[in-house]
Amino acid sequence: MKKILFVFNLMLLSTLIANGEEKPLLKFKPDATFKIVQFTDTHLQYDSYRSDSVLVMMKKVIEREKPDLVILTGDVVGSDNRKRAWLKVAQVMIDAKTPWAAMFGNHDAEYELDKEQTMDIIVGLPYSLTERGPKGVNGLSNYILPIQSSTSSKTAALCYVLDVSETAYPLEDQTGTFTWIDDSQVEWYKKESAAYASQNGGTPIPALAFFHIPFPEFNEVAGKSTTVGVQWELNPAPPRIRSNLFAAMQSCKDVMGVFVGHHHNNNYIGCLDDICLAFGQNSGRQAYGDLGAGARVIVLHEGERRFDSWILKLYENSRDRDIWHPAHSMEPLFFVSYPDHFRERLGNPGKINMVSRGVNSATIRLSGKGKATVDWGDGSAREVINLSEKQELTIRHAYPDASIHVITINGSYISALECNNNGLTYLDTSHAPELSHLDCSGNQLPCLDLSGNGALKVLWCNRNLLSELKLSNNSQLTELYCHDNLLAQLDLSSNRALIRVNCSRNRLKSLELNSNAELTRMDCYENQISTLDFSNNKKLNYAVCSDNQLTTKELNRLFSTFWREAAGKIFIGGNPGEKECDRSIAEKRGWKVSLRY
Repeated sequence: MKKILFVFNLMLLSTLIANGEEKPLLKFKPDATFKIVQFTDTHLQYDSYRSDSVLVMMKKVIEREKPDLVILTGDVVGSDNRKRAWLKVAQVMIDAKTPWAAMFGNHDAEYELDKEQTMDIIVGLPYSLTERGPKGVNGLSNYILPIQSSTSSKTAALCYVLDVSETAYPLEDQTGTFTWIDDSQVEWYKKESAAYASQNGGTPIPALAFFHIPFPEFNEVAGKSTTVGVQWELNPAPPRIRSNLFAAMQSCKDVMGVFVGHHHNNNYIGCLDDICLAFGQNSGRQAYGDLGAGARVIVLHEGERRFDSWILKLYENSRDRDIWHPAHSMEPLFFVSYPDHFRERLGNPGKINMVSRGVNSATIRLSGKGKATVDWGDGSAREVINLSEKQELTIRHAYPDASIHVITINGSYISALECNNNGLTYLDTSHAPELSHLDCSGNQLPCLDLSGNGALKVLWCNRNLLSELKLSNNSQLTELYCHDNLLAQLDLSSNRALIRVNCSRNRLKSLELNSNAELTRMDCYENQISTLDFSNNKKLNYAVCSDNQLTTKELNRLFSTFWREAAGKIFIGGNPGEKECDRSIAEKRGWKVSLRY
């Protein structure tokens, strides 16, 4: 039946192409917005149920977001029967009656079809805006997508599409500008940019650029305070070099943001010299990566050099473990608004500083001594409160809108702070060394550095977007709850006072506990841990280790590290070795082994 339907659809596509379907017009909506959905690195195979599940995911994203344009930023197909694979992915946008455009990645023309043959297939498909680039310019998929004003036929924004499927890399210690892509592409971009600016009275038209392989400048925004998203796949380049394309964009002053793919373990967005640099969200199932599958969403605003962007993840995914199931949360991740979010903070003025976005109200609970002042960052009067160590004080504030707000708290002695569920994307507590209790759970924090909080004893930072958690100076920490994040590493070697840890639902592949002799309970379920050792954890009596990668051999070895006096419980369900392991090794030491908590 599927083959019959596909043949019918193929015949229908051929008919539509033969009838010369006009290309759709891109135009801002009456509310002066234009929404783009970026899918990247789908690596689709024609006859594969796993790839079919990716197509279902794409349909769900389009149904949910209702974009004005879908852009495929390379590595779209990766199998035999490439023509049929391309037609299957095209059918998703055709069924949704949504304009779409594609470009080449480094895998799209590896075999069976070259770039010319691929262009013969996709150029002219219904709703496709993909074009062959001009002759004399390196690559085939170099073209421009103009977006008209909501009230006229005037061009109000541009999307540059470039064929960046192979690049040159800078030599070590090189400085200045180097030829990252062919100069003919750079000259084409500069010429087109100048022509559009001339039509606009000499003012550059707000633009975005889309291609597959990131230029080295992407590495410079990794780790900046304003950069948000996962930053796992970095290729350090010599500092202060500039690729020829980025240098041209600096000169032309039209491009606000550059959107790429290629690195499946990145989805971050940062800003360098007023140009936003962003990775899409990996969209494929049959490719490496641990970030799940989804899309990046971009919303342009007519008449402004401004856009909003966020990540939408619909599925948890692992090719190696053959995992594909709905994400725990499908709420937007790593929301930013350019340029406001990327204005560098010139020092933090308060004892505690945080940035909230996308919420209509905020709630903070404080304990301590003396007075404290709270500036909610919306122009309202500062609140002055009297703190007490015996009782938490709760303060709530309603915002006139759900935009970005910088919240500043000052006070001589703040011992406890609860700021959970406030839409925080930034939190700095480094000027509050007396802080002993912190709950910042349920926010969107991408990283958390608590090295300035040496008195910290209890930390709740679960349900954030943490890919980095710094605890090296927190020797007094006794309780840590960092579950439901994106942590690939967790260093607890300096936290010798820890009694309880919950680091479940992260991306941990290993967990070292040799320094944590006081530990009594460990929850590390739903990670990728392949080895554990409790030999130095004499007080441990409860461990939830289900849904990891512990083999029969590793579970038996783990059981042999249990201390006999503990009389503990351990849960091991969902590990590869759960059925074949020898539970008697643990039981002889007084431990009870169960599958599920």
